[in-house]
Amino acid sequence: MTALWAITRRELASFFHSVVAPVVLTGFLVSVGLFFTIYLFGYSEMSLTALQAPASGSYLNLAEGLFRPLVSITVFFLLFLLPALSMRLMAPDLRAGRRELVASWPVGDGTWILGKWLGGSLAALALIAAGAAYILAGWTFGHPEAGPAFTAVLGQALIASCLVAWGLLASCLVSHQIVAYFLAFMFSLTLFIIGTFDRLVGGAAGRLASELSLLTHFERFSRGVIALQDLLYFAGMTAIALAIAWAVHAGRRLAPGRRLGPWMPALLTIVVAVLVYLVGAQFPRSWDLTGNHRYSLAPQSLQVLDQLGDLLDGKGAGAAAAVAGGEGPTGADHVQVYAFYQKLDPARDETEALLTSCRQRSHRFRFEVIDPEVDLDLFRKYDLGSSRSVVVTVGDRFTTLMQPEESALLSAVYRLASGRLSRVMFLTGHGEHLLDNNERPGYVSCALALTDQGYDVQPLLLPGGARVPDACDVLVIAGPRLDPEPGETAAIDAFIARGGAVLAMVDPPTPAGWVTWLERWHLVPTGEVLIDAGRVAVEQGLGPRTVAIVDSYSHHAIVHSLHGLVTTFALAQPLMRTTANDSLLLGSPLLTTGETSWAESDPATLFTGRPEFDPQTDHRGPLPFGWVLESRHVTGTRPGRLVAIGNSEFLNNAMINRGANRDLLLNAVGWLAREDALIQVRGRDPLSQPVVLTARQKNVYACGALAGWPLLVGSLAVGLMLRSRRELKGRP
Repeated sequence: MTALWAITRRELASFFHSVVAPVVLTGFLVSVGLFFTIYLFGYSEMSLTALQAPASGSYLNLAEGLFRPLVSITVFFLLFLLPALSMRLMAPDLRAGRRELVASWPVGDGTWILGKWLGGSLAALALIAAGAAYILAGWTFGHPEAGPAFTAVLGQALIASCLVAWGLLASCLVSHQIVAYFLAFMFSLTLFIIGTFDRLVGGAAGRLASELSLLTHFERFSRGVIALQDLLYFAGMTAIALAIAWAVHAGRRLAPGRRLGPWMPALLTIVVAVLVYLVGAQFPRSWDLTGNHRYSLAPQSLQVLDQLGDLLDGKGAGAAAAVAGGEGPTGADHVQVYAFYQKLDPARDETEALLTSCRQRSHRFRFEVIDPEVDLDLFRKYDLGSSRSVVVTVGDRFTTLMQPEESALLSAVYRLASGRLSRVMFLTGHGEHLLDNNERPGYVSCALALTDQGYDVQPLLLPGGARVPDACDVLVIAGPRLDPEPGETAAIDAFIARGGAVLAMVDPPTPAGWVTWLERWHLVPTGEVLIDAGRVAVEQGLGPRTVAIVDSYSHHAIVHSLHGLVTTFALAQPLMRTTANDSLLLGSPLLTTGETSWAESDPATLFTGRPEFDPQTDHRGPLPFGWVLESRHVTGTRPGRLVAIGNSEFLNNAMINRGANRDLLLNAVGWLAREDALIQVRGRDPLSQPVVLTARQKNVYACGALAGWPLLVGSLAVGLMLRSRRELKGRP
């Protein structure tokens, strides 16, 4: 260990006690600071645009919009700098005269190689640590996620150590430093760009090229994810380079006929590194350190994949529901997904990463990424019109998706595996929200949300109280403004009595006919407007007549996963339960307002003006405005279900994608349709973090990034160099 530490210190001293450190550190930090300034100013402009047009849905996140591109450009600079640092590790010691002196030292070859590598790696880590100051600067103007910042620096450290090892190998091969630099640069460049051959050649050769690529394994670190396979890759590639460098160096001490001996341990290292990597690939493990775990599969997806075997084999609740609906399992033993993407399509990586995560979770899930220009027969078989098409197949069943998101893909997998297609029908004829209306009050976005989850969405008209079709799984009553015709409510009751399910959403004031119908279910729409003066509503910038729910959900399956997420309801009314006792009608509150809310009853301030709480007439919260009921008055084998909410505006085009409103809809429909596997949170809060800098702040950050920090670090390096030189002169 003494010899190892002495060699390491010697290499560090040769870097910091020379003019190399001040020049390299200053130049590196100025270059990184320039791009930091560019990215920061661009991020500020995008934030300003997004805040001025909040409906644009711009996704702004410091880790994604600032840290990730900054880390990528830093790694690009390291590609050029690290060969320059590593070219001098061994090459000077191979020159005539110096080589014999080194060979005479009582230091083992392995110690010599390891010490050189540690010295070069520590010098590289000094560069990375200095550059990490730009990431830390993010905490001076925002609240970025710590996880992605940590993984980004860790990824840079791993890639730097690997490149230093390959640079050390190049330095062991030749005695000329310039030649060693070009060899090290070619090694590094090859490891950087080899992954592009995956798009060019495809097949096994393309997959091998992708697995050998440094960038492929660094990408997850830049996103905030630590994967076991990536750790094994960097450890293996570093070990292979060091083993070969040791074999080259040790062979120089031996006679020509014995120089093959050191290559046996090197070959063994290569074999072990490859085997360990392959075994790790069979047992994938990753840690998503992003604040909202946006690069992990959602709980709903994990639930579907974990049940995939039972669904395919005709077991479990989902399969039983499918059989009850007249359909059944396919007899297939796996789900096969074909993703048609051109080789150079940038969207291919995103879809392939999603499919890979699904395959790693379940061995019953398989996929292929196919170039439509290469396999035209399969492309034509499914009658596809364009690339970016994903075909999900289970036996003879298949469905086609266009650039699907995670929730849409897993819903398609669930429906094909279980053999079930649920139909959601929206009642019309009473002034309800229209499915084809793309204006603010319309329900186009609501219909799309359900369609993306694989539901068959259709309108329904019940003239004269016609029978609700047996093919209807869920009937939705969305904000009726006119009374029902005679017999319509009786048809709805008969539908529930057959085991049907209804989602009823009524706004104040509710037409008398619908009030009478709800009273038969022991629910009373009060016609009042809920006023919310709670902290969440204020932080969300909502008006007083918009209720925000975050922690007052019940523990029912519909809302259990929504605790901690915000749902908002504009112009909602309380739904009170009557005191009538019915042992065959089971119900409980689903949504309840907070303690700072009240129900406004003054007609003058019901919908306009400034509401004020009147203890004489208004009712103080908490107040229920959402209920879930199950009726045992049934003629079939399963109880009828009803979810009633005193608001329908939370699903209009302007509100459905706000907070967790969309998840509430899909969870409610999933429970009503008896698809428990689909009751979970489908999306994640994008952790939007806009940062708008003033002109003065821009000047401060630009001066600090381009001059202040580089000059400070460079000055410290110069001081260290001068101090070491004075110490050397003072020695006898």
